[in-house]
Amino acid sequence: LRPTTYEMPEIVIKTIKPMVEFHVDKQVINMDQVPGGSGTLTDALKNTGLVQVDPQSNAISVRGQAVKIEMDGQPYDVPDNMLANLPAAIADQVELILAPSAKESAEGGTYILNIVSKKSILDSYSGSVHGNIGQNNQKSGGLDLHYKAGKFSAFGSAFGWHFQQTNDVINENVNYKSTSFYRQYSKGNSDGNYNGSYYKLGFDYNFDDQNSVTFYTNYSKYSGNNDNINNTEVENSSLAKVYDYSKNGKNTYEYASNNFYGFYKRKFEKKGEELTVDAMLTKISTPNSSDQYYNYSNKEYPQIHNSSNGEDAHTFITKIAFVDPTDIGKFETGYNYTTRDRNSNYNALDYIGQTGEWQDTLGLSNFFKYNEDIHAAYVTYSNSWGKYELKTGIRAENLHTHGDQMTTDESFTNNYFNVFPNLNLSYKFNDMFQLAFNTFRRVRYPNMYFVNPFKEYNGVNNYSIGNPTIKPQFIWSYGVSLSQYINTYYVHSTGNMSYQTAVINDSISISSPINISSTDLYGVELSLPYYNSPTSPVHLPDFITSFNINYSYRYQKSHGNYYDENLNYNTEWSDINANLGLKVFYDIDMNISLWYKPKQSDVRGTNREQKYLSLYISKTFFNKKLKLNFSVDDILKNQKWEGWTYGNDYRSYELYSPTITRRVSFGISYSFNDYTERHDRNIDDGRDSNGNGGQR
Repeated sequence: LRPTTYEMPEIVIKTIKPMVEFHVDKQVINMDQVPGGSGTLTDALKNTGLVQVDPQSNAISVRGQAVKIEMDGQPYDVPDNMLANLPAAIADQVELILAPSAKESAEGGTYILNIVSKKSILDSYSGSVHGNIGQNNQKSGGLDLHYKAGKFSAFGSAFGWHFQQTNDVINENVNYKSTSFYRQYSKGNSDGNYNGSYYKLGFDYNFDDQNSVTFYTNYSKYSGNNDNINNTEVENSSLAKVYDYSKNGKNTYEYASNNFYGFYKRKFEKKGEELTVDAMLTKISTPNSSDQYYNYSNKEYPQIHNSSNGEDAHTFITKIAFVDPTDIGKFETGYNYTTRDRNSNYNALDYIGQTGEWQDTLGLSNFFKYNEDIHAAYVTYSNSWGKYELKTGIRAENLHTHGDQMTTDESFTNNYFNVFPNLNLSYKFNDMFQLAFNTFRRVRYPNMYFVNPFKEYNGVNNYSIGNPTIKPQFIWSYGVSLSQYINTYYVHSTGNMSYQTAVINDSISISSPINISSTDLYGVELSLPYYNSPTSPVHLPDFITSFNINYSYRYQKSHGNYYDENLNYNTEWSDINANLGLKVFYDIDMNISLWYKPKQSDVRGTNREQKYLSLYISKTFFNKKLKLNFSVDDILKNQKWEGWTYGNDYRSYELYSPTITRRVSFGISYSFNDYTERHDRNIDDGRDSNGNGGQR
């Protein structure tokens, strides 16, 4: 027999990329496969069924737990409203990390949601441009560019958006123990305008095959103003009107963040062995102001109140890590150091009608300084044996904090040392079925506003106050999953930090962050995904490109107390998310998404049912470089929030209803020279966030 060479023709294998890829420790969302992927980022994430979005605050949660938001591995600590209006086109992927490794900071919520932006791997230049316009005066657009020539590559991004929202608001508060201030009922509306922008510029340079550096800087800015009008009636226990008042308010808020990031990598002769050094400097400022005008029926002069709060934060983070692939598995060890200074200057003045002067009548103005230093070291290990895979690690972390309330000459110091292990195991039956087990420990440290020991009045007869003695909240999570089909999990939290409300002194509502004893959360997710591809075991008609149904159920037990309030109660809730992808005439893609959450009720409160139906249509041209899309969000016009809260001595009701919920929008995007993804590194711990998306 003589050996012979045959030249085979080129073989092209085509398949449809799934919307979600499932790994042992995370789920990766391919944004170009998500219905509504050319609208806003939050709307697109809703359609995956993997996250929950609060219709009132736009806060994102996963499995009922808070998440740490990152962009390109760096914490993106912007207000929730800004995140909700980012264009989805900025992201190539969104990583939902359900089992954070020891390399990650232990702080920042149970799970991590990382928005991965884009870049090109080709020489010369490439990029993409996108824009979207819709109701509520919604406009967004952006540009991504990348240039590569030999050892050098440069990249940059810029995008901005504008959004307007008008809401109707109803509030009712009943204090059972008060005779003169028994019921307060208010009705009004608010009109807000919001703007946001993001800029990024950087470069990569490879000195040789072993040494490379990366540097980039990014700048984020968000600004918003809100005008609100409310009319309120106050009744006694006989439901007779005592007095009424009107309130006109104007609130402005600004968030600005500037990061400078540098990264060095040194590769060694042994494949996979490398040393990396990261450093990042961050500056954040969040000036805001509030002007309130109250006109009482029982007072001669109106009450006029102005307040402002200027906050500045400076953070420096450095990290060194070493990766060593050995014959028995891959080891990685590293050290992190973080130092952070935050200052908050709060000024509050009331106008005295009799004298025409401005005074701090309630003594609310204060200046607070807060410092943190974090030292952390970790080691991880990973290996695979045929169908088995193991990822494990342990992290030791020490947080030192010091606070100075300069106005009252109060100070405090705290020191927290803890160890955070994690373990991930998986067994792969075949390409479709993988059984995985995950467990890890996380922490939520108190933020600056939680510990500032100063009163802040939020309105008539209610105020909030910080708690310097509050302790960290610790979280243990356990999960078992069978690919994307079945996910079960248990989350045990101790020392839960939560703002709680109680009624004191007959009619005063006081809110303060406290550690309630613990919560136990049990959950299960069932998913039936289908993607019309050659690897799918089931084949539906060709015009059905995807079909996915996801059902989630959660049951939580809470334990604790606050003043006379009993916080021992159980809560259960569930939701259903379904997506249908169709290929209709003229090669047009159509996606229909439905999310439904039944009414939720327990001894502490009730929330109305919620349902969200959306339609997304897109068409590509010029070999998929140009894409046009049309979408209709909230077809059922049901995107509102209504809830009741119950306490021993009070009951409250709130209705938040946007004037326009059904939103029609059009979008366009164009990519040139095969613009693809960019994956940047993460070294930040997310502690610059206020703990609720950057909002107070």
